[in-house]
This record gives sequence, structure tokens and C-alpha cells, in this order.
Amino acid sequence: MKSNIRPVHAALLALLVSACATPPPASVNYPAPAPQPPVVMTPPPAPTPAASPIAAAPVVAAAPAADVAAGDRALAAATESYDRGEFASATRQLTALVNDGSLSPAQLLRALKVLAFAQCSTNAVTACRQTFERALKADPTFDLANAERGHPVWGAQFTRARRAVLGK
Repeated sequence: MKSNIRPVHAALLALLVSACATPPPASVNYPAPAPQPPVVMTPPPAPTPAASPIAAAPVVAAAPAADVAAGDRALAAATESYDRGEFASATRQLTALVNDGSLSPAQLLRALKVLAFAQCSTNAVTACRQTFERALKADPTFDLANAERGHPVWGAQFTRARRAVLGK
């Protein structure tokens, strides 16, 4: 009986050891990315001479249009830092954003609001109030949600900023 058990144990051991072998890597054939068409830049047309001797009105260069998608991405990254409790990082990111002129007006207000929250969260209440003042100067209709207004720190700073800027 003992002689019949050894081959069974050997077979089980071989089966267990072979089950632990690493399978070969799967080969995945992803399609190649579509080729991008070349970008062709055409030179602007040559200026035509003025028909009258009266000097043409000076051309005022418009401010570059805000890249909304890039602003959204940068604002989302800064807001995520704030949401993770990384207030110093959020403050650095948001300060750069609100000062570089790349945000649309709506993005600017959102960035100023989150910046003020981050500043109040680190007890920089004067900076927090000044940031709320800047938001109210940019848009006098700027307001906080009821839940945000009830916050013990930034609710009070918002009220002070509103009173200072709008007299309300």
C-alpha cells in the first residue's frame, strides 16, 4: 500500500509545482495611431497701401483668448490639491493661475474662491479676505453658497470683504 502512495504524491507535487509557473506574456496588437496631417502655415497677406493720406487708426491688439480647456485642467489640478488637504500646494498653484491672465472670468472667480478657502484653511485670514475682495471687485454678484457662508472662518471673511467692497 505504501508503494502506491508515493507515485500519487509525486504526481500531485509535480502538478502543484507546474501550476505555479509564470504564463508567457500576452501579446497585444494595438492599432497604430492615425497619422497626423502636417500643419501648413500660410503667411498673412501683405498690407495694402492706404488709399487716403489720412493715417489709419491704430490697431489695438486684443488680449489673447483664454484657453478654456487648459484653464479647466490647471484649475482642476489645483482644486484637487485643495480637496486632498494640500493647502500650501493649492495656494501656490492658484496664486499663479489667478495672476497669469490665462483664465476666463468664470474660471477666475472659481480660482479666487478656492484660493480664499485654502488661505482661510491655513489661518491666513487677511489674505483670505483680500482674495474675496478681489473676487467681488471682479464680479460684484459673486457670492458663496449658503453652506459656504456658514463656515466659521471664511464665511466671516467673505462678509467682511463684501462689506468693504460693496458696502453691504
